[in-house]
Amino acid sequence: MKTIKIRFVKRTSDYLIQRKTWLGRWKYIGYTVDMGYGGYYQLYCKDTKNELLEEVLDRHYQVCRKHVEIVEYPGIKIY
Repeated sequence: MKTIKIRFVKRTSDYLIQRKTWLGRWKYIGYTVDMGYGGYYQLYCKDTKNELLEEVLDRHYQVCRKHVEIVEYPGIKIY
């Protein structure tokens, strides 16, 4: 069973998600959007924590919630 260590970052109206790397640092989870002539890195963000977690597990990790152990650390808030 895979263990994922995450924390949520609360912005003014939505949430972002970070994962803990093996060096102990926190890294935002996102995806690269390539438009042919250039690209950018888009972060996953949703209005609720549950929606965000389901999207990240489905798109980024490609696993079901039953097959992964999630360790949630205390979140932070960006003002």
